Amino acid sequence: MDQKPLIWLVGIQCRPEDEAKFIHWYDEIHVPMLLKGHHVSRVRRFKLADETYQVGATTAPCPNYLTIYEFADQARFDAWMASPARAEAGEDKQATWAEHPYEVRWATRYDLATAWS
Repeated sequence: MDQKPLIWLVGIQCRPEDEAKFIHWYDEIHVPMLLKGHHVSRVRRFKLADETYQVGATTAPCPNYLTIYEFADQARFDAWMASPARAEAGEDKQATWAEHPYEVRWATRYDLATAWS
């Protein structure tokens, strides 16, 4: 099994009128549920900056939140993906956001390629 760290990125778009509810729920309920089991090393959520930057030939619209889940290795990630805590968090998400769900624009895993200090 590969022992390199990896990250799980989630791009989230929520409606402006739901933002306060989303922030409270995500910070106080959702992420703590996902941290159960000690599979995740660290979670950080970022908000899209007001400034935009043109890089490259094309620019795609970005969701207003980016969450980065960090894992020590593939085994911890795999265990988290199959964990009861993640299933419970998914059920809570469905129940909490059934009427006006926020949008997960994308979610994907990146494996460490190179690191600099």
